[in-house]
Amino acid sequence: MSVERFNGLRKRLRQDPVFFAEAILGFKVFPYQAELLLCPKKRVVACWARQTGKTTTIAIKVIHYAFTNGNTTTLIVSRGLRQSMIMFGKIEQFIMGNPFLRRSVAKSTRTMIQLRNKSQIIALPCGPDGATLRGYTADLVVMDEAAFMPEEVILSVVFPMLATTNGTAIMLSTPWGRDHVFYRSFKNPDFWSQHVRAEECPLISKEFLEEQRGVIGELRFKMEYEAEFVDDENSFFKQDLIRGCIEDYDLLDFDQLKTGERFKGNYYLGADFGKRVDYSAVALLQEEDEKLRLCLLKQFMLGTPYTEVVSFIRWLNETFDVVKGFVDQSAVGESLVEEIQGFASQIEGLAFTSKTKQDMMILLQTRMEQKRLVLPLHRALLAQINEQRYRFGKPEPDESPEEKGTITFYHPQDAHDDMLWALALAVYASKEKYGPPKLYIVR
Repeated sequence: MSVERFNGLRKRLRQDPVFFAEAILGFKVFPYQAELLLCPKKRVVACWARQTGKTTTIAIKVIHYAFTNGNTTTLIVSRGLRQSMIMFGKIEQFIMGNPFLRRSVAKSTRTMIQLRNKSQIIALPCGPDGATLRGYTADLVVMDEAAFMPEEVILSVVFPMLATTNGTAIMLSTPWGRDHVFYRSFKNPDFWSQHVRAEECPLISKEFLEEQRGVIGELRFKMEYEAEFVDDENSFFKQDLIRGCIEDYDLLDFDQLKTGERFKGNYYLGADFGKRVDYSAVALLQEEDEKLRLCLLKQFMLGTPYTEVVSFIRWLNETFDVVKGFVDQSAVGESLVEEIQGFASQIEGLAFTSKTKQDMMILLQTRMEQKRLVLPLHRALLAQINEQRYRFGKPEPDESPEEKGTITFYHPQDAHDDMLWALALAVYASKEKYGPPKLYIVR
């Protein structure tokens, strides 16, 4: 190879991240991925549907930037370290799996890669207040799942990191809520924004999308696969209220828990028994630092016998210190509740009426407003919470006097709310804690 051709290739690798991806990483990019890779702007918002390759695309952009710009700092930031490590893991996989790139690594730890050109890539959580980010100066900041990061952290901690470097900020996420800097930046003409739907990805078939539309419901489908900002006006729990409860952590994997292992502390249980078209679901809350943290959630397959659900509740009672629990008595009747009380007298049945449903939903809403409920980034659960609708409708003829005028709750025809009601029952089991509920409907 002539010197001229070698220098030309090197120059092209430095200037063209798409060519870099294909020539060095062996990755063939799609047209919409190329647009993001080639974007030269300093303020970027990528609102992409799920499974369209946003993590891989940004990983390539970060690698290209670090290898072609010496003495720079790139931060991968998310609400929690777990989410940040997903992208960092993809970056590490590309670098360490490539002999050419691996030779340029000077130091590597669990959360940091330092190159011989003195550039470094660091994965960090932002947490609720950005305390873990303070003190850093960055040339490039990638905010993964930015729609779930606290707005104050983005504005007051992340952007100031770029002040002295004239650095680049990239926000990428599936949409969640309009009262947030991610949405406003997406609509801001001063930002370079990109909207990618799942149908644009050649790897996702139309048949799969139609299947998912029927499985997860229209509202959730629009958010996750069409990357649309959707918030139903009749939602009892607004997206911004839900966002304030989210932390980035994993639920307990009950399949991996050791037999005989005992978890000490105060736990609250809720179980919603499904019928023919509904799922059975069980939720377990842990009392921790004056808060209620969802630590375990199980949704059973359609048609699962009630006896199997009861056996699971028995196992939970033997494994955790369940101080109180409620199960949906309306679906199973008194006899099954009596069976449960035979091994766990602190777990009671609760008949679902308009009044009890209202009491549970208002208490759940109150705990969310008080910031006493902590939830993981569990998309199916969050969607069920957000899809729960309400109306001040006419009382039913068979309603008792105390039920008349109560709020009616319902969900879209193609959606489910079993995990939500299991959560609500668990919160209701802790109703003696943290003060009385109050109605807090955000209009």
